[in-house]
Amino acid sequence: MTIFTINGADKFSYDIGGNSTSNSLGSIKTFDEFVNIFDLEAPSEGSVKKSTNKIVYDDSFRTLYEVKVQAEDNGNKYYINDELSPDLSLSSGEKYVFDLNDATASNHPLSISETKNGIHNEGASVDEGINYFIKGYDVTEAEFSASFSPDNSLENAFVVFEPSSDDTILYYYCLFHNGMANEAKILIDDYVEKIPEAVATSISVQSVGASDYRFTVEGEQANDPVLTLERGKTYEFDVSAQGHPFWIKTDQVTGSSSQYNEGISNNGLSNGKLTFTVSDDAPSTLYYICQIHSNMTGVIKIVDNNDNGTILGNDNSNSSSTPSYGYSLDLELAFSNDQDFIPTIGYDI
Repeated sequence: MTIFTINGADKFSYDIGGNSTSNSLGSIKTFDEFVNIFDLEAPSEGSVKKSTNKIVYDDSFRTLYEVKVQAEDNGNKYYINDELSPDLSLSSGEKYVFDLNDATASNHPLSISETKNGIHNEGASVDEGINYFIKGYDVTEAEFSASFSPDNSLENAFVVFEPSSDDTILYYYCLFHNGMANEAKILIDDYVEKIPEAVATSISVQSVGASDYRFTVEGEQANDPVLTLERGKTYEFDVSAQGHPFWIKTDQVTGSSSQYNEGISNNGLSNGKLTFTVSDDAPSTLYYICQIHSNMTGVIKIVDNNDNGTILGNDNSNSSSTPSYGYSLDLELAFSNDQDFIPTIGYDI
């Protein structure tokens, strides 16, 4: 993990993988051969410089992942090669080097687990194919993590990982802190994760004159109810309300303003299917409303978990009802065979 500037570099030969302490020789390369290892072309004069995420490790050219840490709104996060917590695609049998020498990573030892967030989620680090290095020496995971602290300056700290052909999905994570890799995955040998197909909840929406929308979900009906929708789920509104465009909005206003369109297709239609996939950051309160009639409206509550599964809340129909005060008159008409009738009158106060 050290950068050397070699003056007169073309005058030297290069021992790749040798060890002077044991008098062992590696592979002797000429300058041109040495430069070719880095996928470079030697110039006739001057310097060879190239920004590349590669490093020679164990006598071969390896992919290098430079690890940094940066504070985001939801806490410190790993940046890999200057990208915020990316997914990584690795190949079994290849070795990959994670460089943790940047000062921002000095308190964030990286490891790899079969479980998202590793030890913070009842998991553990993988114990095969992974090696930890401090000052260039192979150490245990415990020794590796003990070298990290806010006040410590790391020296030649890196992790080398070689996936197995049995691996499919892995996760990189911080041994000290939870959630530093967001939702990032390591996919091995182009493994394609099978994601269950989301089944949309079907909601029927019909107009009741110009006074209400009538909603039907799994046999339950209500006029202008409060709707409770769950983040991360998809809802399909089957709208049959000719002349009453159905909008989902951030404000309870008629017209076409204040539209909320994130995750929504066909907002404002009168007949057809409006699909709403509720995002994780959807606001807690939205509204449905007719573009023309202000009394055809209701509240949409957005929640993280709708434990009881109830979508339709209180019936907020705007239709009138019989007053509970004043006089009420009932007539009972008894007909005789000759169509004469005798009224009997009852009244309540």
